[in-house]
Amino acid sequence: MNHVSFPLRSPARAPMRLVSIGDLARRLGVTTRALRHYQDQDLVRSHRLSGNVRGYDAEAVERLETVIALRAVGLPIAAIRTVLDLREEPQAQASALRDALSSALEAQRDQVSRLQGMLEQMAEAPRTATRSSPRREDPVSRLLAGGAA
Repeated sequence: MNHVSFPLRSPARAPMRLVSIGDLARRLGVTTRALRHYQDQDLVRSHRLSGNVRGYDAEAVERLETVIALRAVGLPIAAIRTVLDLREEPQAQASALRDALSSALEAQRDQVSRLQGMLEQMAEAPRTATRSSPRREDPVSRLLAGGAA
């Protein structure tokens, strides 16, 4: 991975090591577009490297690892932003994360329930359809007409 030193304005600090957007995207298993989106949503900040390439410091990398992990379990951007913004208040942050994870879990349980209902309807439906039957009688139309919402 290419690291670039980026001197801070304060001479008392050592230079930061920045990871380019392309290298970081490969490392995290996401696209550069996703990283730009997270920055556009104010979840992370980057610095500019030569050629106007975005570079991320260690703190930004850590935040992005958190964002990606939370998105992978279904948390919306707004909930992630709330959790990240509370980093100076660990108890409040933990509470916000618990609430967000509970909401995501409930949403996923609802999704599983809907999927199970659709599968049950499919199991009850006739397994064969004749070519002469109207288009509305195809399995998908029957499923959707059966109240699966």
